[in-house]
Amino acid sequence: MVQRTMPRIQEVLLPVLRAALPGVMVMSWMPDVDHRTFPSLNIRRLGGLPRDVRRLDLPVIEMTAYTRDGLIACENLYLDARTVLWDMVRNQTLTPQGYLHSYYETMGPTQFDSPWDDTWRVQGLIQLGLRPPR
Repeated sequence: MVQRTMPRIQEVLLPVLRAALPGVMVMSWMPDVDHRTFPSLNIRRLGGLPRDVRRLDLPVIEMTAYTRDGLIACENLYLDARTVLWDMVRNQTLTPQGYLHSYYETMGPTQFDSPWDDTWRVQGLIQLGLRPPR
């Protein structure tokens, strides 16, 4: 049986973001319309390569903020979430699943058309260094 030690990046990020952003729906996949609320923050892995599959992964995440309150509120939500991630790296915040080792923003906050009526969307790409728990 495989003994994988590297967590999924969402296992490390989602609990910390949920605690830091009360009132924001933080998830890794947008729910069905009946269960969707705003503001929301979606974290999705887009790729990235490990340096060592057991000790250091470098996932690239797509972080997308959605709000109903206009572009400025949407940008602010993205910037707040980005600050949480930066602080996780700077403080070496340890979670039961692992911690972040490094931060590199490959595409800063960018406005895109939202797929839902009367909402705003801002997203960016961030490469994070991910390590399992010590």
